[in-house]
Amino acid sequence: MSKEYTGIDIGESSLKLAVCDGDTIRNAAAEPLPEGLMADGRPVSFDAMADFIKAAVRRMGGAAKDVAFVMPVSDSLVRRISIPAMTAKELELNLPYEFRDYIAQGKDRYAYDYAVLGTHVGADGVPESMDLLIAASMKDTIADYTEMFRRAGMRLRIALPVQAAFQNLVGGNAKALANCCILDFAHASTKLHFFAGGAYDATRTIEIGGMDIDRAIADVFDVDEHVANGYKLANYENVLTHPSARAVYESIAVEINRALNFYGFNNADVSIEAAYCCGGGTLVEPLVSTVAAQVSVELRPIAGIMPPVQGVDVRGLCSAAVGATMKAR
Repeated sequence: MSKEYTGIDIGESSLKLAVCDGDTIRNAAAEPLPEGLMADGRPVSFDAMADFIKAAVRRMGGAAKDVAFVMPVSDSLVRRISIPAMTAKELELNLPYEFRDYIAQGKDRYAYDYAVLGTHVGADGVPESMDLLIAASMKDTIADYTEMFRRAGMRLRIALPVQAAFQNLVGGNAKALANCCILDFAHASTKLHFFAGGAYDATRTIEIGGMDIDRAIADVFDVDEHVANGYKLANYENVLTHPSARAVYESIAVEINRALNFYGFNNADVSIEAAYCCGGGTLVEPLVSTVAAQVSVELRPIAGIMPPVQGVDVRGLCSAAVGATMKAR
């Protein structure tokens, strides 16, 4: 049996936890975050977030102490690169220079990591080049999260960007189509993570998400967005079929189709065969059905490419948290 980790993904509006041993999701939960606890993709208070995580773990009946953490987008720089083949030691020396366009000064203040997406060998069998997913995060930021988890009674063992977490789900997975995208219906935005040949390729972000549905509902009932979110989840007075909500679904569908077409135009040799759907928006059936009716690829639930789960199935909400734990040692 593989070692157990708790995957943790902190979004703009919810906390996702998944206790996994590599082959099975032992337990999983998704909890709405208190209003005001997150701002601009980061915890407003690390101490308050630690206390919330500790309480959430208690409510779910316990979790593994070792954490595999999905770093917030605002706290990590991520690139896909192709470089000449080199040793791990050479990579360690060269990674900071791959971020020279993003980190002008103080490269020593960052921690760097990478995942090998593919290796290309010459006719003589000697590796010639490598495709990598590389990431950089400030050491002080990682220290803040380390202390946050310590306060929550846990140990930060792995920190990786969401792209790497999804790579763990798709790469080498016989259940996943090699040319696909992961369609994340998130709160603040909608994201498409594209994979070609089973390797992460690119991300496209659409600046429309679940909160725009909340705003539309808030206008209909003249309530604040927090109350409107509850109306959305409960489909209060059948509000999910209201023209204001449907207008948001249509806008999201149009932008998703544009992103798919743009990717196809720039990658003529890659045909995206399916979009695996995850995120809180998957709970809004009219949104998913509207997108499915308008986009050029088949929509599939991401649970179909994930490990089996024990207990309540919230894999569609916790997919990145699960991916963070996979291939961990």
